[in-house]
Amino acid sequence: MAAPYEVRTATDWALRAEENLRIAAMQPHKLGWLLGFDKLNPLHSQWIRYIWDSNEHRALQAFRGSYKTTSVVVVGTVRWMLFHPNDRILLTRKAFKPVAEVTRAISRAMQTREIAELFKQAHGRYPKSKVDREGNLTYTFKTKNTVEGNVTGMGIDQGITGYHFDKIVGDDVMTLRDRISRAERERTHEMIRELATNIIDPGQGSGWTGTPWHGEDAWKTIRTFSPIWRCPISKYNVFRDNNGAHRILTEEMIRQKKRTTTPYLYAANYELELGKDESLLFTDPVYPRRWDYAIRGAKAQLDTAFDGDHYCALTIAAPIRKENGQQIYQAVGFVFPGHVRDFEEKVEMLCRKYQVKEIHVEKNADQGESGKRLAARGLRVKPYAEGMNKHIKISSYLYPVWPYIEWSVDTDEEYLSQVLDYKMGVEPDDAPDSAGSLFREAFPQVLGVNKALFEY
Repeated sequence: MAAPYEVRTATDWALRAEENLRIAAMQPHKLGWLLGFDKLNPLHSQWIRYIWDSNEHRALQAFRGSYKTTSVVVVGTVRWMLFHPNDRILLTRKAFKPVAEVTRAISRAMQTREIAELFKQAHGRYPKSKVDREGNLTYTFKTKNTVEGNVTGMGIDQGITGYHFDKIVGDDVMTLRDRISRAERERTHEMIRELATNIIDPGQGSGWTGTPWHGEDAWKTIRTFSPIWRCPISKYNVFRDNNGAHRILTEEMIRQKKRTTTPYLYAANYELELGKDESLLFTDPVYPRRWDYAIRGAKAQLDTAFDGDHYCALTIAAPIRKENGQQIYQAVGFVFPGHVRDFEEKVEMLCRKYQVKEIHVEKNADQGESGKRLAARGLRVKPYAEGMNKHIKISSYLYPVWPYIEWSVDTDEEYLSQVLDYKMGVEPDDAPDSAGSLFREAFPQVLGVNKALFEY
């Protein structure tokens, strides 16, 4: 791909060294264009410069799908190394796996011809990697001998004592876990405070990007970093600067997000506002746990969907009798947007992975065809006809057992969000519908509820 501002060969590039470096400094979104990120625009340059070009602590909240990770973290890191070759950069996210994906993207970026030429212009030679592995990048242009390389990627839950950095950028260090777990929120507060006070070198700044999740999450800590003035949080919701030349999501895309996302999650992730939970049925889930494959007797329920505005929801649970005689359940849930036929292979795979004994499938919507296809795949299908009001089912079968369910760490975030945000008549509600159906159909004797009382 030709550079958007008419640079096509290494010779052209060399002749325009001064201009190229000026563009990289002032319009870094154009570096993203060179890397194939052609949806970046001048707004992303503002974000990059705001987070990186300061020795202060700074924070940015931007809606999901706004390319904040691509611009601020990937492109921003490449740009910072261009002008600060000896700085030690820490990139951190909630866990190591997502931050490793970011460091891989940075490694690929550094191997492109245009970026290599740009570094040669700045440092007199092409950049070569001395260390290139997940979470750790060091290049030959780094001349200071330090334990830390140019880029270190760590999950916020990893031990970082003994490390020191010139720049720290935290991206999505708060997630759904911080919404549902007080212990997780406290741990995130502690780790972010440690990073910004003891791990960053004195006089250097940190940058934080993401979305809000809870009124007491670690954004509260970030605001208080400076003893003189509070750390400013620059906010870009789905409406701010999302028009004209800076448009990222179209009006139809915004409407689609609103239709297919729970109200609480839409407000938090797109409007950057937090809803209130007072009227919600399901709070404080027991989460996360590791699935115990030694426990047998797992059963499943599939809530089928047939269009793009609804989700197929798969709930799997297995009963566990604790030493004190208490009956609990380990459970895991998944959601898939769109038509059920597109996900039947995935459903089969998950049922085999969790050793599902039987799967319950409603036969009203398609006369049992979905169940027949799953049975043809070798699953033991138990079809049933739905005749109960959805809200009565959820409040009568899922609500009573809710405190005794321990949710697996493998549960989809969207699945758990749908359950936590459930309100009567508010969609999407496929996940709580599936969970309520599962406990009614597969474990009714434990709850001691006569489902016939609620049928009509």
